[in-house]
Amino acid sequence: MTTIASEYSQLVESGWKFLNEDWPPVAKAKYHRTELKDIVDIAHVKTTVLNRLGFIPTFFFLTQVFGKCDYGSPYRNVEKGLMLLYALVSGESMSQMVRFLPKTTFYDLHKEFYLKDPVKLHSLITTLLGTMCSSLKLRLLLAQNNPEPFKHVTLNLDGHDTRVSYVGADKPSLYSYKLKKSGFRVQVCADMNSMVLFVSKPAPCREYNDGTMLVKMNIPSRIHKLDCIALDGGYNGFVSQVVETSETVSYENFSYPVRKTKGIAFTDVEAQYNAAFGGFRSSIESCFGDLQTTFSKFTHSAPVRFADEKVFDLQFKLCCLLLNIKRMVESQKIPTETHHTFWMQDGFDFQDTVDHQLAYEKLPSIKAKLGFGHSLQELQKAFLTATLSSGAPDMSMDDAAQPTFEVLKLLGHRGEGESVEYLVHWKGYAEADATWEPEGNFNQKRCIEEYWKSKAEF
Repeated sequence: MTTIASEYSQLVESGWKFLNEDWPPVAKAKYHRTELKDIVDIAHVKTTVLNRLGFIPTFFFLTQVFGKCDYGSPYRNVEKGLMLLYALVSGESMSQMVRFLPKTTFYDLHKEFYLKDPVKLHSLITTLLGTMCSSLKLRLLLAQNNPEPFKHVTLNLDGHDTRVSYVGADKPSLYSYKLKKSGFRVQVCADMNSMVLFVSKPAPCREYNDGTMLVKMNIPSRIHKLDCIALDGGYNGFVSQVVETSETVSYENFSYPVRKTKGIAFTDVEAQYNAAFGGFRSSIESCFGDLQTTFSKFTHSAPVRFADEKVFDLQFKLCCLLLNIKRMVESQKIPTETHHTFWMQDGFDFQDTVDHQLAYEKLPSIKAKLGFGHSLQELQKAFLTATLSSGAPDMSMDDAAQPTFEVLKLLGHRGEGESVEYLVHWKGYAEADATWEPEGNFNQKRCIEEYWKSKAEF
């Protein structure tokens, strides 16, 4: 019997082969004018990206999307990719990124990644959005968990406004009544687990409402004939334009509240249906909240500044894709493998051959290295204090006391319930050497209590 769990497993098995792939070799450019440089405070960049996205989404971006070529400037390519992710999760502008590397360097990197071949990048992201985290069978199974009378609804479509600013912008055409500022509007379609399947092109807020964008999205080419999209009342008058010009979709493919006729009150059945529909829509609209929490680029606290509409389009869709992967990893408890974490290690980068990656796999983890050091110290102390006589004890690793480490700070957490793990910054060690530890590894729980207390206060 096909279940939601088994369908997710099938999806991971068929579409997530990158999990078991090594870091790809990236051929270095033939000439570099200067020696390799270190990005300032890269440890902060890595920790921020880790806390917002996690190991696997970051590994995916670096190996499957970013790591295709040697980007310009004398910095490690892995760290260049992390800088692009950091700009999305932190929301920092080009000018603010100067604290890590020169403004012109980041601008050139930004331009090379997003605009060198935007058609190819857009095609890749669009394809992955539609296939990595959802399937028709999965959508039909998820819909069975909907309340009556919405068990046929497989998708949810809604508009999202984002503050934007750019040189020469026609601000009146961009005005958003939701934000009371200039902005772009996009239409985002997600399944019942808030996995985004597709996103419309951005459009000026004042000149395009949800309905007009629905008509221009070419919905028939984006959904299956068995899909049904939930829409709010703002789309009502436009559904007919989509249906009447299409040979593949009908009114059965759309679900929306009953529209009131002027001078005629709702019947009890119509009023109950609209109330139920409103509750159903509100329960599945977590998509935008998670997007803003993960990517400060889209929190509306400051406008997104850009020079090309294509960049905004690519960034928004890339963030939706990475959010899908993060949700999938968490909900399906996909385990983090050692090679997924290599990007957190100091000085790690893509190499010309796989030999370097194999060497990293053979190295002990930071947790093992800490244990080796403390264990050996205990043996050394015991040897120095032992009586040098024929009766001196025979020292072995088993005789040494179990080493303990002092927690400086908890940087983040992952998982839930009994499977929750904490990212520990150890006292006396760099933040980049932080390790994931289950709650059972802590001798005292005060640091955990303080961590959750700080989260609640935040």
